[in-house]
Order: sequence, then structure tokens, then C-alpha cells
Amino acid sequence: MTNKSNNINEFINLVNLKVRLSDFISQFINLSERGNSYVGKCPFHNENTPSFNVNNEKGLFYCFGCKAGGNIITFTKKYKNFTFNEAVNYISEYTGVKLSNNTFLNKDKHNQLNQTEIKILKACNDFFRECYVKNKKASDYLKKRISEEVINTFQVGFCPEHHILENFLKNNNFFEDDYQKLDLFIKNKKGEIFGRFSNRITFPIFDYGEKIVGFGGRTINNSKIKYINSQESQFFKKSNILFGLKQNLDFIRAKKEIFLVEGYLDVIKLHEFQIKNSVSSLGTTLSENQLKKLWYYTDIPFVCFDGDQAGVNAAKNVAIKSLSFLIPGKSLKFIILPNNLDPDQFLSERGKEDFLELKNDSLNLSELIWSLILDEISELTPEFIATIDQKIEYYVSKISNNIVAKEYSRFLKNKKDKFLWKNNSFSKSKTKILNQPKVIENLNEKILITILITEKKIFMKYFEEISNLKLRDNNLEKKKNEIFQLFSENNFDTKNDLWFENLFSENELNEIKSLKSTHIEKIEEKDKEIFFHNIINNIRLPNLIKERELVREELLSNNDNSPRNLILRFQNLNNEINKIQNKKIE
Repeated sequence: MTNKSNNINEFINLVNLKVRLSDFISQFINLSERGNSYVGKCPFHNENTPSFNVNNEKGLFYCFGCKAGGNIITFTKKYKNFTFNEAVNYISEYTGVKLSNNTFLNKDKHNQLNQTEIKILKACNDFFRECYVKNKKASDYLKKRISEEVINTFQVGFCPEHHILENFLKNNNFFEDDYQKLDLFIKNKKGEIFGRFSNRITFPIFDYGEKIVGFGGRTINNSKIKYINSQESQFFKKSNILFGLKQNLDFIRAKKEIFLVEGYLDVIKLHEFQIKNSVSSLGTTLSENQLKKLWYYTDIPFVCFDGDQAGVNAAKNVAIKSLSFLIPGKSLKFIILPNNLDPDQFLSERGKEDFLELKNDSLNLSELIWSLILDEISELTPEFIATIDQKIEYYVSKISNNIVAKEYSRFLKNKKDKFLWKNNSFSKSKTKILNQPKVIENLNEKILITILITEKKIFMKYFEEISNLKLRDNNLEKKKNEIFQLFSENNFDTKNDLWFENLFSENELNEIKSLKSTHIEKIEEKDKEIFFHNIINNIRLPNLIKERELVREELLSNNDNSPRNLILRFQNLNNEINKIQNKKIE
């Protein structure tokens, strides 16, 4: 037997003496004692009858259903989607059993950095931290936003010019062949050397074993590229890492809650505000490994990307991607920040309590998927309604777990039925279909006119906003302008309740009287402004949607050369439409 096998067996034997396998596995699934073993439902396949067995004497588990089996390392690798090294490190941390000889880990070239490279990355990080203290521009930049304590917690540093870093490495007896593998320097076609992180604030990136495997860098100058990461290599696999997990792990375990954000400074700023349970996926993508690690610590992580359109799109992509990996009891919730803010900016402007309050308004994954389906519906005609079924089938087909897929299908079809019922004018009084009230054309605009002549306080308070509103009905637009003129001529004095009657025909006055009775008089005074704003939004919405489509067409015609003001106009229109429609994500 090789030294490697001896070391592994010695480690497993010590672990089995320290903790029973059934106790370890009970962290993840429910087990019941049955004779000399423990039995539960297998976590590796769907089953109704428990077929998963744990034998403490042998230190082994076995499933009679899917045939999965092995020791504590096998279980940890499979359940948590860990590499061999990650599983051993986790078990060591959990049990307190230290490896008497961990050389077998260092021989795994694909999963473990060799000792020289570990030393180089650690030495660079220590050097960057020293440079940060000495560089006034870098320290001034961060100290305005982050406390010294948190800067130290995350070991934030500053990378100087490439020749300074290279001299440091040579002076510390590191060889060029070794440090060139670590993506610290870039050579252009002319053979010139540049530092990848030169003149940037640096953030060390740790793997699960708490070893530095790479860096992130943020510019403090006017560089067009704000953030840079180490490139992917056999040492640095971005898809296996969650930035901030090392620093926030204890808090995450205690709260069993995680915020997933985009950037380094988002995680650090949350920590600064005593929200010490956030991590970053090093960008807006989320891998299967990262998702499963999130789910290990909490059943429903909160995804909180930036509030701009890119962040919203990234959140939608994460939602769609996560469907493939859903299992019973695991999901996501989505927080979309307002006004194009990122978490760093939101906390600076609004503070901790307002941020935590966003959790209450977060959107369930299932609701977000439904909102994506509705995005495809522009009209309630049979042709467009048919696309709802197509979209439901499309999203449900992405869900691998049959149980979850069935529930999603049931949920989305129920949402469709309720949506169609709500938007079908005949469904609202199905039992009295023969006595349906007459449909009033341009109802919202007529209610607005009624408000103008019956609710003086609202008219005066929102005078300018109403004056800028363009009604689609030409006759009603003309009436609105005449009301404004008459109202102004009377110097906003309308002591006579019928000051407006000369503007309308008898039939129009009767309709106004009826609308006042049915839509306004029954509303409590405190709710009238809310009702008024809903009417305003209903009137504005078709024009906004039309304008958005025109801007979209112009953007598409410009391809990649769209002017920034046009892009911003589209984003603003989109945000405004979303707000009116009361959607969290469009």
C-alpha cells in the first residue's frame, strides 16, 4: 500500500473515532435508527421509501436504490460537489482531526497549488498590503468608504508598477519560471512586460482551503476597465470560488442566510455595515458548483445584483440557469435595487435597515420565472396567449428534478389561469353575464376629467403633472385644456360646484356624474391620491410602451454604435414601465 493510501486510511480511521458517520450525515438528511444501522431517504436520487443506510461500525454508507456508497470522504464529495481536497479540508475542519501527513494532497497537481506557488501568492499579498499603507492615493480612496478594520479583514492591498513587484519577487529568491505561471505579468506582442494589477487596489481570492489562488484588482484611476481578475488556470477556477466566504463563513453558518452580490466592494461594504453574510461569484454568472455551495449553507440564498439593466439581465440569467439544479427545498430569491444603484451605493445612501428591508420585497424564483413569461405577452389575443403555454413548457423542461418540475408546471399554469381571469372582462361577473355593464371607452381618461372638476385639492397639487399629460382621445384632450384655461382664469377659485358645466353636453355631464358616483365618492379621502396616481399611470403606460418600442428599433438600427443618451433613454423608459406595471424584474 502506498504512502498516499496509508495517509488517507489513517485520516479516515481518526475521523471515525472522533465522530459517528450517522451524526456527520445527519447535518444534511434525516436519519432514523433501525437495528445496527441508520436509514433515511437518499439525497442523491428521488425516492419515497428510505433506502439510504449508514453503518457506523464500518464507517460506510450505501443506497440500495441508486447504488451510491462509500466513506465519509465519498459522501462529502458527492453531496457538496467538492473536490477530494475540499472534502478532506471540510471534514478536517468539522471534526478537528488534523492531517498527520498531508503530502498526498500536494501531489494532486490539478487541485492543489504546490508549495512554491502558494508562497509566491502569499508573499505578493503581504507586499501589496505594505504598498497600500504607503500609497496615499489608494488608502485615501478606500478609507472614505471602508474602515481600517474591514480593510484588514479582507487583506486589501495595492499593486505597484510591474518592475517594483518583479524586483520584490527576485529579491525574495523567487524564480521567474515560477511566478510567471501566476498571471501577475503580461507580455505584449513586442515583448514588453506589464503588470496585470499595476496601480490597482487588490483583493486576494481564497479557495475553500483558505489559500490564495488569485487576485482581483480595481482601478483608482480613469481606466475604462474598472475590475480585473486573475485569468483562469489550473490554480484559479472562478467557478469553484465564492469571494468573501473565508471572511464571512462563521456569520453565514450562524444566520443560515446569504446575500449573493456581484463585486468585491459590495461584499466588503456589506461587511462594513455589519451584514457579514454576503459572498460574490466574481461577476454576474453563477456556476453549478457555486450554486450548490450556496445551498449547502442556506436553502434560499438572496441574489442581489446591481439595479441597472445589466444587473437585472444577469439576475434573469441566474434564475434560468438555476432551474436545472433545483431540488425539493432549495430555491433562490431576488432583490433588485432601485435607481440603478449597486449594494455599495445603496448602503452609502440609505443604510443598513433599508437594505435589510429589501428582503421583505424580494421576488421568489417562481414569481420571477412567471414575470419572464409575461414579458413575451404584448396582447391578450389567442395567438399571444398560446405563447404562455409554450413558455411554461420551455422553462419547466429545464428542471431536471421531476418533483420540482411538476410543481412548477402546476404553479405556472395556475398563474396563467388567474392572469387570464383577471384580464378577461367577462370573467369578473360570470354569474351575471347577461347583465354586464356597458363598457366605457377611454375610461381612465374620463375618470381623470372627473377628478379635475370634482377634486380641487388633487388638481391644484398635481397641476403641472396633469398639464404635461397627453390624452389619446382628442375630444377629451381638448376638454382637459379648456378646464385648465377656465381654472386658471378663475385664479383657482371654484366656489361654484358647476363652474365647468358649460364645457360639456348634457350626456357628458350625466356620464361625469355617474363616474363620480361609481369611482370616486366611495373612495376614502386618504386613498384618493393613490387612486389618482393609478389613473395617471394607466394613461401614461401605452404611450411609454410605444415610445420604448421606437427607441428599441432605433437602438437595433444603430447596432453597436448606439449613442449613450439613447441607451439611457431606453433604460429609463424600461424602469418607468416596470414601476407602473408593479413588476420586480422585466
